[in-house]
Amino acid sequence: MIRLTREQIEEAVRHPDGVECEGEGTEKTFILIDAEVVRRMRQNLYDKDVHTSLSDGINDMQAGRILSATEADELVRAKSGLPGLSEA
Repeated sequence: MIRLTREQIEEAVRHPDGVECEGEGTEKTFILIDAEVVRRMRQNLYDKDVHTSLSDGINDMQAGRILSATEADELVRAKSGLPGLSEA
């Protein structure tokens, strides 16, 4: 586990919605946020979105709205900004 500096801790406490941090030597941005907040966010997302998605998926299957595994993979990759299989 990484230990935070006093300055990082103070900033995280002052900004409970998270503090954006630049990764030294990278072009990446990270968000420093209290782990308990992340746990609650994950639980809320799971409770609402997963059940809704499963229900929507079942309804789509029952109505004949289905995709092949390849089509689904391409759609997820496109929506997530990931390269397609031919680009990876």
